[in-house]
Amino acid sequence: MKLRRRDRILLGVVAVIALFGAYYMVALKPARQKVSSLQAQITTARANLATAEQSYATGKKAAEALKADEAQWKAIHLAVPNQSDIPALLRTLESTADSVHVHMQSISLQGTGASATAGTPASSSTPVTGTATSAAAPTATSVPVQLSFDGGYQALDTLVRRLNSLVAVSHGKLRASGPLMSISTVSLTGTGKLTVQISASLYQLSTTGGQG
Repeated sequence: MKLRRRDRILLGVVAVIALFGAYYMVALKPARQKVSSLQAQITTARANLATAEQSYATGKKAAEALKADEAQWKAIHLAVPNQSDIPALLRTLESTADSVHVHMQSISLQGTGASATAGTPASSSTPVTGTATSAAAPTATSVPVQLSFDGGYQALDTLVRRLNSLVAVSHGKLRASGPLMSISTVSLTGTGKLTVQISASLYQLSTTGGQG
């Protein structure tokens, strides 16, 4: 049987289509599936990258905030320590007195049994004792203190003002060069070279709560 020219062309077209179909099934379809899989992986990787970048930005902001707050935490700890650090307090008072040419005579913390005179070592730290508590929460406790200095009137007046300004708040920021001190009474005695007796309160953190 002799095929006509038209039949031969038709068979050729069918053969080409069959070859193309076979090529698609063997080569193109797996390649397209692989491309689709790669695109899905790229999309997932981009999402993970965006999440990582967001986490990094959040962590960086947190680190910057902690660094900015570090000075404030140090100032708070200096102003209201966990316990009465007598040597550190003595050094602060003596340096403040020296800066205005006033001589420090003595310091006495009531309720702690701690006292010292200028130039005499004091105990390293003396916490105020209290009753045992449970469900403790930090709170500030006042510690009465008696101070004695001698010097001229102007110098002693400057000293009292400086002791009052050891802790100050400026533009919403706490500044501390020593412990927070609340002066209640100031009494002067003598003539010429005066002696000033200062009654004040220091503050320290303690734990309080309901008794068990």
